[in-house]
Amino acid sequence: MRQNDVSTAAKGRGVKKPKAKPFSFLSAQRFDSIPVTRPASPTGLPRVTILMTDAGGGHRSAARSLAEALNGQAHVTILNLVDDYAPFPFNQLSPTYGPFVNRAPWLYRLVYKATEDRKFVVAAENACYPLVQKRISAPLLALAPDLVISVHPLLTDLPIRLLRKAGSRAPFVTVVTDPVSVHPAWFCPEADLCVVATDTAYRSALEAGMDPARLRVIGLPIRRAFSEMRDQPRSDVRARLGLQPDWPLVLLSGSAAGVGKVLPMARAIARRLAEAPFPAQMAIIAGRNEVLLRQLRTEPWPIKVVPLGFVEQMADWMRAADILVTKAGPGTLAEAVCVGTPVIVTDFIPGQESGNVAWIERTGAGAFIREPERVAETIRKWLQPGNPLLIELSARARAAGRPEAATEIALAALALCQLRSSEQAGAL
Repeated sequence: MRQNDVSTAAKGRGVKKPKAKPFSFLSAQRFDSIPVTRPASPTGLPRVTILMTDAGGGHRSAARSLAEALNGQAHVTILNLVDDYAPFPFNQLSPTYGPFVNRAPWLYRLVYKATEDRKFVVAAENACYPLVQKRISAPLLALAPDLVISVHPLLTDLPIRLLRKAGSRAPFVTVVTDPVSVHPAWFCPEADLCVVATDTAYRSALEAGMDPARLRVIGLPIRRAFSEMRDQPRSDVRARLGLQPDWPLVLLSGSAAGVGKVLPMARAIARRLAEAPFPAQMAIIAGRNEVLLRQLRTEPWPIKVVPLGFVEQMADWMRAADILVTKAGPGTLAEAVCVGTPVIVTDFIPGQESGNVAWIERTGAGAFIREPERVAETIRKWLQPGNPLLIELSARARAAGRPEAATEIALAALALCQLRSSEQAGAL
């Protein structure tokens, strides 16, 4: 199989170097200025542009999962259109998103609810269009895509408008990364295909005016590494990670940005497990939060604790864990259930993540508990030797997983691209 050509478009004023090591399927190819000619592509492979932003870690993860699924079948460019090319203040979306949802969740909830109307979305985008058109059209059109996939709700209507105005008939696919509570901004009726993860999201799309012929329920795209981990013995994975192979493991994650009340939660869990009549261990992911990571490393833990920064081998840690403690991020939940790891959800972003809490409870894959002491006591009970509940939770989580979603989405998108190419060839 041929290696697909995956590149990440960088800002026109210079290369934006990533803080974390790129995934193996990403090449080092970048460009320092907007190309003015049609980019080179391996012979016979369609040019696919994936649009995303870094407002939350899930959108980049979804983009990379789809790029991986397109391996050997397309020349892929992941384009961070808003953060890297949009003018101020639009390019501040990602830097301000984390502080906004963490420091003023009540205000974020008000903004989300106030904009939860398709007519408002269209009016707002019409107002923004003349302000961003010139800056974001150049990098998109310069790539001359044969297929465009968007994994962010603010990158649907405007890119389609730009493409069609320029005469491009490239199929446009929206991959909705919010599985249950879906904002109407996701549902652009001009999209050729809109992929959602659940029947609930499908009904929301119909209510927003989407054509059912352009809708498909597939799932959230996650990396192949998670499906490959589904049948790995947890003890073997723990041994490879340098952990005690026969001790149960609790994985506490504050997402890629290391947000949430991680330290108080970790202390409560460690205290309760130290009192348990069985040995246990905990790994804590601080993400890119260097302050939190230093605190975790200097804390006098009463049990074995492994502090971690940004983790690339998330599939390994997810499978190694008996329980995941995290907020209700959709990508994280999809990854956890794929490998059969029960989840305790401790928080959620009001608006798009509220439905995820009900979903994790409805599938029987975990529980929603906010208070650190209650979380700690629940973990101690679940990990009690001989308790069949943890096995049942793991089986339910595994049943809820959609490990092949990224592959199915890639095939559906490529089929649309091939159909459009055939139509264009027949019109000549």
